[in-house]
Amino acid sequence: MKSMVLQFILILACALYAGPSYGQDLPGPRPKRARTAEDYQPRTLKEIGVASKAESSRGGAEVVLGDIFPSRVRVTYRGSARSLPKSKKDVIYSWAQRYAGAPEHYTKPYGTELLFNEDGREYWLAVNKELLQQFKAELKKGESLDLYVIRLGGIRTKGKWEWVLLVEKFAKPRIVSH
Repeated sequence: MKSMVLQFILILACALYAGPSYGQDLPGPRPKRARTAEDYQPRTLKEIGVASKAESSRGGAEVVLGDIFPSRVRVTYRGSARSLPKSKKDVIYSWAQRYAGAPEHYTKPYGTELLFNEDGREYWLAVNKELLQQFKAELKKGESLDLYVIRLGGIRTKGKWEWVLLVEKFAKPRIVSH
């Protein structure tokens, strides 16, 4: 009789223990969902900088942020390009190691920055190498466009933050007719 009660309690304990954990996610990396246009919130580059500065309370020269803050910004294409500075490459690498798990997915495609203007201020933004040819083929200097960007962190130079933003895609603004 005692063994039957013990077996019943053991079976009951196993059932109760296994039940709640059955539907829970397992720890560790999970498949990531591709970002859609709806994921990118309309913002300005200035707003991204203000939000980033508020999150970067450390006193160091480099900060890596976990929230990528997907944003859609309206800018003017300036037509200039330059190699991505090493300091920004380091931020991309640090972010990718910490949050993406595959640094080469972010470090290899982003080696060039393009110059953009927003409200009279210039911004150098890292552009995926697959997009570079599209920029040259589809845009003219001085043309407005919407950039879909994510932020990874920033570097402080001479007391001023420069944010590392990756351009993931772009679109010409839609003309709304009345």
